[in-house]
Formats: sequence, C-alpha cells, structure tokens
Amino acid sequence: MSDSDLSSRTVLVTGATSGIGFETARQLAERAATVLVHGRTAEDTQAATDKLIAAAGIDAGQVCGVAADFTCLEEVEALARRSWPSTPI
Repeated sequence: MSDSDLSSRTVLVTGATSGIGFETARQLAERAATVLVHGRTAEDTQAATDKLIAAAGIDAGQVCGVAADFTCLEEVEALARRSWPSTPI
C-alpha cells in the first residue's frame, strides 16, 4: 500500500458535517478509505454524505453516515456497539 492509498482502511471522522471535519472526510475518501462520516444528527450526517457523493464525486460505497450526539452517553455507547460500515446512520 502506498502512502496515498488508504483502500484497506476504515476511518471515523467526528464532526464531519462541515468545516475541517468535512474536508478531512473528503480527502480520506479521495484516497480510497472507507469513511464513517459522523454528525450530531441524522439529518446533518445525511446531508454531508450526500454532498460528498454529489459534489466531491465520492463513491457511495466509500461513505457511511453515523449520527450520535456526544453529549449523550447513551448515543455514544450505541455508536460504539454498531458494526461498521454496514449499518448507516
């Protein structure tokens, strides 16, 4: 695997619905990583994954939206128990 090929990697990017998190998710996906796009709400997360697919040309199979409000311990625990990347949002 070259330094720029991340096809064997799955990466969770928290706060990926905007700003630096979104840009990080985009760049990792462009390098072929499977990216778990985290957002606080399902709506924000879906919008970010849709934008990555449509605007950035990322393959839909490379991104998986996952929503959890990290201020709520129950949501953090539920997120940690999930299988990746087969169970979106």
